[in-house]
Order: sequence, then structure tokens, then C-alpha cells
Amino acid sequence: MNYRNKPALQERLAAEYVLGTLRGAARARFARWLREDAALARVVAEWEARLLPMSEAVAPVAPPARVWKAIEARVGKPRPARTGGFWRAVALLASGAAAAAVFMAVLLPLQRPDGAAGEYVAVLSDPKTQKPVLFVSADRQGRTLRIKTLDPSIQVSDASLELWALPKDRKPVSLGLVPGGARGTVQLAAVADKTLSDVPMLAVSLEPRGGSPSGAPTGPVLYAGPCVKDW
Repeated sequence: MNYRNKPALQERLAAEYVLGTLRGAARARFARWLREDAALARVVAEWEARLLPMSEAVAPVAPPARVWKAIEARVGKPRPARTGGFWRAVALLASGAAAAAVFMAVLLPLQRPDGAAGEYVAVLSDPKTQKPVLFVSADRQGRTLRIKTLDPSIQVSDASLELWALPKDRKPVSLGLVPGGARGTVQLAAVADKTLSDVPMLAVSLEPRGGSPSGAPTGPVLYAGPCVKDW
């Protein structure tokens, strides 16, 4: 399909991509185009800016009780994470993070005040819906990680959501538990420039209440997204 020099077609495909109605091979092909075409990425970013505020006005729908029972049953029997399985899960989640990457690459530089020292920013998404669920940020020389929950329906009872840094050449490092409520903070062990400088992605796993008992992810990886340097 030749989409270049066809503004109407680009607008239609971008809208369907953001809404999630573009599926299968067509969605994969469009995601590939996004990585190669900055102009097309801007069209997608514009549609996200239009549509995401509308999604925030929609009341969250609680999942069926049987879903949480199945999750809680699995969390109740934590097993040591197998590194290969964990990274395969992260790869699958990352493949659905194109919308978040476009948001950060195109919109964040427009929002940064002149003279700002910069910060680390991550948007973690649900791979099934392509919907951003967490916004994470930290000042470069700060030790406070700010977490904003974009979708309150992700909160769980009788379990914990644990946030992990995924360094390039090291094992996942726990950053702490995702706070309940719309906004919260997590204290880092060192300043963000030391903690996140070699971290291309963050991920969230479902863990027993209080966090992973082993220091590594034990439950399913639910959300992931790129961690970028906004300066």
C-alpha cells in the first residue's frame, strides 16, 4: 500500500491505529511505517492528543471476578522467574508500546520549559489495548520517582504491582511498588542519572502483596514502556 502523499489515507490509518481498530498484519505494517516516517508519527501524535483526553472521561470497567481470582491464584504460588520467559514477555509488551514512544518523542519536547535540567520519562502501556496506564518521571539529579496512574482500573487488591528497571546488560532491578491512588512517589536508591542512565525500558509485574519475595520478577509482566531521556 502506498500511503505517501495521501493525507486523507494517513489520517484514517492514524486514527484507526490510535483507536485500536487497526489490527493484525495491517497494524504491524503501520507500526513499521511509524519507525521509518517521522511525518507519519506526527500524524499519530496529533490523533493521540485529540482522543486520549476523551478516553479519560470514560468510567473504568472492572474486570470479571473470575479474572482476578485466576490472577490471585497464580500470585499465591510465586515461582522463581526464568530469565528467558521474563524477557520474552517484556518483548511482547514492548512491541505494543509504539504509541507511547511516539507520544514521548513528539509531544514531550514541546512541553519542556526552556532551561529545564531534564528528566527521565516513561509511559507504560497495556499491550492488549495499546492504552497508556502509567506515567513515570524523575529529575536527573533527584532521587524521587514520580508515578501517575493513567488508568485506575489497573490497581489490584491482595497483590502488588512492582515496577522494574530493565538495564541493557543486567538483571531487572526493582524500583519499588506502584503506589495506590492517582499519584504517588517512590524513593530511588541513588539519583536518577545513576539509576536510569542505562535503562531503556521499565516494566510492571504482578507480585504477592509487599512485592517479589525473591528480588526478581515472579509474576506475569503486565505493562512495559520505553524509558527516555527528556533533555
